[in-house]
Amino acid sequence: MHKIYSSFLRGAKVDFALNVRKSPFGLKRIEQEDPDLYKQMNQSMADVARIQPLNDSIEEVLKTFYSFDTPKIMRQRADEHGVAEVKWMDMDNSDGSHIGIASGTAEAASNAETTMTQLVQEYTLRAQVRVLCKKRGIRIDRTEHVANSLGHLAAVVDQLNSLDHPLKIALFAGRRSSDRAYLLLQTWFCAHNLKNYIGSSSIFAFSHLSRALEEEGVHKPADRIEEMGRLIGTHAHEVMSIMQHLMSNYDDEAGGKDGPVQICSLLAHLLFLRANGGTEYATALSDTFGSHSFVAAAMVTQVPDEFIQDIQELYPNDRQIQKGAMMFDVFKTWRLDSGDYCKVAEMVVSAWEDRCQQLDRQGGGAEGLPRQRPALMHSNLKDVQHVQEVANLPERIRPTVVAFGGVADGFVPFDAQTEDGKQEVELQMASVVMKAVQARHPKMPSDQDCAGKHGDDDNLVKAQVDPRLPEKAQETFKRRLADLFKTRKIDADRASSVLAKAYHDVTRRQILN
Repeated sequence: MHKIYSSFLRGAKVDFALNVRKSPFGLKRIEQEDPDLYKQMNQSMADVARIQPLNDSIEEVLKTFYSFDTPKIMRQRADEHGVAEVKWMDMDNSDGSHIGIASGTAEAASNAETTMTQLVQEYTLRAQVRVLCKKRGIRIDRTEHVANSLGHLAAVVDQLNSLDHPLKIALFAGRRSSDRAYLLLQTWFCAHNLKNYIGSSSIFAFSHLSRALEEEGVHKPADRIEEMGRLIGTHAHEVMSIMQHLMSNYDDEAGGKDGPVQICSLLAHLLFLRANGGTEYATALSDTFGSHSFVAAAMVTQVPDEFIQDIQELYPNDRQIQKGAMMFDVFKTWRLDSGDYCKVAEMVVSAWEDRCQQLDRQGGGAEGLPRQRPALMHSNLKDVQHVQEVANLPERIRPTVVAFGGVADGFVPFDAQTEDGKQEVELQMASVVMKAVQARHPKMPSDQDCAGKHGDDDNLVKAQVDPRLPEKAQETFKRRLADLFKTRKIDADRASSVLAKAYHDVTRRQILN
């Protein structure tokens, strides 16, 4: 994402909002009941904000494990803007919850997201441990805490290995990890013990483990890849949220009086592919504003000629996209991250079948058009049982890859004699999110009040909006999200023209720089 931001969004300012949605210890409670711990948390977050997010070691890890080349401008902006500081505010609601806001360039605000959510997760757990000590005399030190998580992980890996399945497994951990030391051990343990493991999304873990391997004499990149797997990553919802806030008028222009069309989501994917290796492994993350309406737009909207030209010039060894191809044709993999997986997967596969029939009627079959069934990735898994259920799905909609973090984190009950006679105590992970909620540009005023995300759930229960907005403004924006979520008849020529204009305006006219 940061390659996009440093290339095309240099003039944008972005806010991310951090929210603890569910925990035995919300931040307000920590502040009130354990002010020393709350002070420690804020000091830790301030310390992290002073760390340079991109250095020679990180660049080497990205190159070795992800084949990612860091452009000079991306390094310069990381050095200049760093990590945005998180500032807390009390919300005017029933629980007076704390919301953390990170404001700055798109890169700086985004840099805060992964590290700060992990720290907040860690401190909500520390709060539970300290209460157990104060009120019940139970002492759990960090070694026991991490060892317990490793015991839980060993059980999970054993269960997964016992399943008869063909699924590849990726570890999408880091942002909500219970402990940074555990994250390192978790990544190493999975790499060496989990069947069908292909890699992790944690740059933090890879940078530390790669350095440790080098210190042990493992100098060849291929040998370190053999030990650890590869960095695994896809598009991120934040890019769609940011682009849609900055350029919402393009969605409106494409839909006209019938309502908005997901042009900005398609544009965000094009920018990601242009910046991050081309189309050879192109993955759609379709649920930001709803997969059904994303697919509807992708099926009828042509790939811009200027994008085809850029891919030919930047990635000449890629299989080239043919002029007249639809956006749907570009994606080799679809990552399904919310909603009813089976329904969304069936919709994607059915759309592919419809597209193949359309090509047959047109005398299709040209190179570069979608004759291979799209691969599916499931990244919204609850537990091992859920993985088993997914593995048993019909081949038609069975994912090729499953990706999870929470499934491989957590705790087993601690065996502890307490004053009230109980034999076990448990620690509970928090639900922590940090999402892009504002995107501003001095030359691109938006009619929308905020940035947000809908997801593939049929209702707006998990809709993400700027929590600082008045309730009426939040409801207005939720109606906007519902409009983007709807599928509607799309004027293909108009949608194609607007996407081509949007791509031209961002990449040629540089309207967001």
